[in-house]
Amino acid sequence: VLGETDLGETVRGEMMISAQGIEGGCVYAVGRELRAACDAQGNTVMLIDLRPDLSVEQVEQRLSTAKPKESTSTLLRRTIGLPAVAIGLLREVTKNVLPRQASDMAVLIKSLPLQVVATEELDRAISTAGGVAFEELDDRFMLRRLPGVFVAGEMIDWEAPTGGYLLQATLSTAVAAANGALSWWEEEHPTEM
Repeated sequence: VLGETDLGETVRGEMMISAQGIEGGCVYAVGRELRAACDAQGNTVMLIDLRPDLSVEQVEQRLSTAKPKESTSTLLRRTIGLPAVAIGLLREVTKNVLPRQASDMAVLIKSLPLQVVATEELDRAISTAGGVAFEELDDRFMLRRLPGVFVAGEMIDWEAPTGGYLLQATLSTAVAAANGALSWWEEEHPTEM
């Protein structure tokens, strides 16, 4: 899908739908913006493009090939390959009143408004925001206010990506902090090395 928040952020990626809500790469990528908008306004809207590789015109043209007595679900699967979960999402958002005109359906498929009302609870988080602000660290990842204390990974306040990127960033900052700790120790205890 292609997701766009009402704050103008556009991201392409996978999105999964569960009983708890939505998740996936494109959702995590705009997580900060979604969280901030929900905190400020109580909710926000993501515009979901269910077929990002097709233009509105292409979707409309394909939907115009409806066969007599063909159900909407069958039409959506046959013509644009929409999976059942996406069809269910269309029905949920429209309260099961789908557009009858191919042009209106195409616009909806290319810009499905999905209301986001909150982020998931902390105990279900894959990655979280918060931690020590970068301004509190020196270039060795040492706390300015607590010399000799070093931080790395998700101890630092940054919007961490998920998966392998998170592991790489965590390990990279850990190496930098370890090198910083060694450098600091050598400066503080020159005769002990």
